[in-house]
Amino acid sequence: MQQDLFGQPLVADPAVALSPLGVVVPFKTGPLHKVQFVIEFVGPRSIPAASAARLMGADWYGALGQPNAWGMRPADLYWQPLTPATDGSYDSLALAWDLITPGGALTSASAQHLLGLAEKFGPFIQRRVIPLPVPAEVNRTVRQLQEIREGLDIGFALSVIANRSEGFAERDLWIQCARMGLEFNDGSFDWRIENFPGPLLSVTPIGDTDAFSLGNVQLGVHHLGATIGFSLPLNPAPTQALDAAFKVAHVLGTALGGTVVDDEQRRINDRLVNELRGNLRQAISMFSQAGMVTGSPETIRLFSIE
Repeated sequence: MQQDLFGQPLVADPAVALSPLGVVVPFKTGPLHKVQFVIEFVGPRSIPAASAARLMGADWYGALGQPNAWGMRPADLYWQPLTPATDGSYDSLALAWDLITPGGALTSASAQHLLGLAEKFGPFIQRRVIPLPVPAEVNRTVRQLQEIREGLDIGFALSVIANRSEGFAERDLWIQCARMGLEFNDGSFDWRIENFPGPLLSVTPIGDTDAFSLGNVQLGVHHLGATIGFSLPLNPAPTQALDAAFKVAHVLGTALGGTVVDDEQRRINDRLVNELRGNLRQAISMFSQAGMVTGSPETIRLFSIE
């Protein structure tokens, strides 16, 4: 079908394809202390799996608000999701609740209630409970996270505006995006790396629709231009993503006849490139000052809340 629509295979062209990245993707399983209220059951004795599994029963799990439940067996190097399995034992056991959820935020009062329930479960496994943060600090921690979400929800975008009134044919945009090694995914062309769930940058059309589709190609749809952008909080390699965005914009503009502008409609030149790179460095520094790392599991959890 692609051969019929495009007249050529959609494959990467080494002359313009984005280079693979050797990025170490932040990896973490278990509680996310920066963005979750965590209760860990601590003590010197192993916890029989049959006893720990009671947490997954309808009575305890429901009463506790269906938290993320984690266990670590003697041979484990990382936290694993707690299951109803009754064989073996655990060295560590923890529960975690998101401090901010789509339905609202955890409060100090609700955290204290959850702690009280966990304290009632502790004797069944001969362990005491340690909360982080302590319930009295939950309201303050939530406010801090809300301020981070509001102040650092930063995106970077460039646009390539067609120089001709008819705009860019979507067919041509597909061909050029494929030449650069971008992958079509759910309406956009993305630059991705292994073992990371989201894109480092995405290309989307500007005009009557903000999504690519084979149906648009078949209909001969044209677009005013294309946007190349990414979310800073959700990006593990923002500096490389910005460099790649400049390259993608340049390739599209050169190949299809377009003008590259920033999100303020300023035409890109060397001075503006340096300004945008400086803005990105400053934004990354702001994340560091807030104790967050872009593209980390904690940051993705916080900034993915709808």
